[in-house]
Amino acid sequence: MTVAFALSGGGNLGPMQAGSMLGLMEAGIEPDLYVGTSVGALNAAFLATRPGVEGARTLVEAWTALRRTHAFRVNVVAMMAGFIGFRDHLIRTERFRALIRRWVEVERIEDSPTPFGATATDALSGEPVLLRAGDAVDALAASSAIPGIFPPVRIQGQWLVDGSLSAGCPVLQAQAMGADEVYLITTATAPRLAPPRGTVALAMNSVSLITARASREQLLAAQRQALRTGGRIYVVPSAEPAAPSPFDFSKSAALAEAAHACTKEWLANAPQPLEGTPAPSGERPR
Repeated sequence: MTVAFALSGGGNLGPMQAGSMLGLMEAGIEPDLYVGTSVGALNAAFLATRPGVEGARTLVEAWTALRRTHAFRVNVVAMMAGFIGFRDHLIRTERFRALIRRWVEVERIEDSPTPFGATATDALSGEPVLLRAGDAVDALAASSAIPGIFPPVRIQGQWLVDGSLSAGCPVLQAQAMGADEVYLITTATAPRLAPPRGTVALAMNSVSLITARASREQLLAAQRQALRTGGRIYVVPSAEPAAPSPFDFSKSAALAEAAHACTKEWLANAPQPLEGTPAPSGERPR
């Protein structure tokens, strides 16, 4: 049986996925492939090139050490140029691309020791695009390119933007890559009591709200696919912390720790696949 970890988007909530995957791997659940959207694609690529429990621990450590200035440089002049139409984005991605090069130990996706894919969205058609080969930095930058915030990326004649717009829950893509058993790892947070403050924070939250319904529909479609083929889908529960500001990386250690504890508790309670996906009675994840 081919096992996949499917990782949603979530920006600076990425350390939650790191903690969850560490818990899964400590329990002996290791994937044959990864697929991710946005920050989930970055996490997927990191672990695809650094497999196993040690790789997951290294990912938690990398998130714990990360600060905003390591990944993004906010330039007021560049942002103003974006607001008045001289640019198609507000934040440049040189530092983010440098971060990808440090975190991902292959230049091309197909050279990864463990297969991984990154989802993006065709900026003209809105269709999901699964990137399984080619330049890893371009693919991960495209998967994370929130429209208007970060620049689109041109790959093989397509302008690509944030994969969360079309495949926020990349379970269907994991199945397309050959997975029979999929662990969906999200970055769900506690419900907000008020809209986030700041232009970028409000834009990113709006994208999440818009794509949430599509993600639920995609998960239902993946359940139907699993039912037809005898596969299984597990949704790893989120610790649902309060959402930090989108450029606040100071809470990474706490986010990873909470997700790790939540995953270990879930595993201890004999988790079952989503209703409607077949599994032998009483069987636990391997």
